[in-house]
Amino acid sequence: MGKPGIIAFPVLLALGAITGYLTYTYFTAAIPQEGLVISPYRKELTASGTNQTDTGSKQLDESKFSKVVEIKILKGALTQGNPDFDPDPATASSGDLITWINEDTTLHTATSGKDLNDPDKGKLFDTAYLSPNGKKSIPAADIGKGEHTYFCQIHPYMVGTITIK
Repeated sequence: MGKPGIIAFPVLLALGAITGYLTYTYFTAAIPQEGLVISPYRKELTASGTNQTDTGSKQLDESKFSKVVEIKILKGALTQGNPDFDPDPATASSGDLITWINEDTTLHTATSGKDLNDPDKGKLFDTAYLSPNGKKSIPAADIGKGEHTYFCQIHPYMVGTITIK
């Protein structure tokens, strides 16, 4: 009888290779891919459904507002600790239009409230999902005067403040 490692090592190497191949094949096939989700609960959205520039069904005429205050969601904001909203804090008058613009490469929201556990989250405003380069405008008068904290529901560590005078 020869050395036990002469047969065992190649057998273990072959089993490891087979396991790696099967894991790669089956687990990468299980990753959800865009456009391949089949569900009776899924509602198809058009591309314009995620890049909203209005407040619901009514179209906003920017010329009716004294000023447009742009708040940008900065590129790289999804990484905790990176700058997220600019300007932060932001200031607007009650006659202004506030527009959030997503310059990042992933989805974000701007939702009123302190965090996900805030019982009043989203009651003053919620941009819904903003896809990359998407924007959402909300009249400052609809938000109301005062200092308002908002955050991203997807990345709750992204927090900003807007003051309406």
